[in-house]
Amino acid sequence: MGISPQAQQSAQFLGSVSAKSSAPGLDLAIVRDLVETHHLASTEPEGVTYAEVNADGVPGIWCIPEGADPDRALLHFHFGGSVTASMHSDRKAAGHIAKAAGVRSLVVDFRLV
Repeated sequence: MGISPQAQQSAQFLGSVSAKSSAPGLDLAIVRDLVETHHLASTEPEGVTYAEVNADGVPGIWCIPEGADPDRALLHFHFGGSVTASMHSDRKAAGHIAKAAGVRSLVVDFRLV
């Protein structure tokens, strides 16, 4: 049995990230750019729609699985502390989590320092 196309794509993606991130002295802009591409290694969750919103002055994205309980929601803060990542880089992961939990998820996009 050979290597699956998904495994080949994943290896190619990780090789690309590794090559870009192996240079010494990466500045913050390059690190942010690398982190923003990580979502490319994952699949879209099936049956999940997205809606960008203004949550009382803070940008966010609702991840809304089909059949989600309208009375419950998850609050999702993107990874990376206050240095890297965004609501866009975490959108798919939050969508998968929301789908598994059967609820909506609001991914908050806070200001990076």
